[in-house]
Amino acid sequence: MRPLVMARMLYRRLRPVRDHWTHFLSILDRRTMEHDPSLDAGAKRALFKRNVDLVELEPHAYCNRTCSFCPNATIDRLTVKTTLDRGLYESILDDLASIGYDRVIRFARYSEPMAHEHIYDLVALARRRLPGATIDIVTNGDFLNPRAVARLREAGLSVLRVSVYMRRGVSWSVEAAHDEITRLGRRIQVTPVWDASTATTVGASFPTPGLPIVAFSHNFDETGYDRGQLIEQLVPREWVRRSPCFLVFSNFTVDFNGTVMPCCNLRSDHPKHAAFTVGDLARRSSIFDVYAGAEFTAWRRSLVTVGDKADPCRTCRQKALEGPALERLGRAVDARLREIGVDVS
Repeated sequence: MRPLVMARMLYRRLRPVRDHWTHFLSILDRRTMEHDPSLDAGAKRALFKRNVDLVELEPHAYCNRTCSFCPNATIDRLTVKTTLDRGLYESILDDLASIGYDRVIRFARYSEPMAHEHIYDLVALARRRLPGATIDIVTNGDFLNPRAVARLREAGLSVLRVSVYMRRGVSWSVEAAHDEITRLGRRIQVTPVWDASTATTVGASFPTPGLPIVAFSHNFDETGYDRGQLIEQLVPREWVRRSPCFLVFSNFTVDFNGTVMPCCNLRSDHPKHAAFTVGDLARRSSIFDVYAGAEFTAWRRSLVTVGDKADPCRTCRQKALEGPALERLGRAVDARLREIGVDVS
């Protein structure tokens, strides 16, 4: 089989199999939508297992870049190098192992996961405890080389996702993105096979035995999200989100300090987002208690129907439906809420 065909097949396999909105509709029931203080531990575990398909962990605080389209440009992540507490991490894995979690575990957030040596141990431990899970890393690629790729493969990583950025002083263009992905290929000693390409996105796959590697470079100055209104130049001036959001239903997001956030766009270490936390695993709460808790449930209730959203979600474009697709979803959500007898008005 030709390399280009193989790469395209690989890319398709790495796309999410589950339709997010179908899953979103399927999990709308009273336990998802109403906080029940009397819910027992077994029911909380069952709720998490059914609903959550992405657990995103921040392995440490440090990032080596300060990109204009990232909140790290406005907050210090260059000198803050706090790591995710090992005991807390093992507790998360214990919880996930107790339900046989077999969906995605991602090391990402606002850190550069590959900047710290402990990432290999974190991946290996997750693989031992959760043999059926898909474990991936989102990296900027700056710390990758053939040895790092080999170690990730040996640790049990499922997919390596590289978000390729421009060098300092270089503006994004399709040509510059091609150059940077080619440079990444030379660094890991694998020739890229080009795949997706648009006016704002360039993508490639790297045929690597035992560890799928995909790379994308996006023009985030055009397509980036405002990250909970922290990136001033990316905040839409006229547009208001009306779409529901499935992220607060199916994602579980943990910062380096053990704080749980409603979604990947919000971060506990920024003063403007400090009030948006939904739990603190450093206090030895279980992930199941947090997901079923009053704070997280309130976020789900606020983002389940079609209608103007409040800050910080008001200007968030991520996964936002519009037009006929939004109208169809709205009707389906309203019908489902009536069916289960839940009023979120």
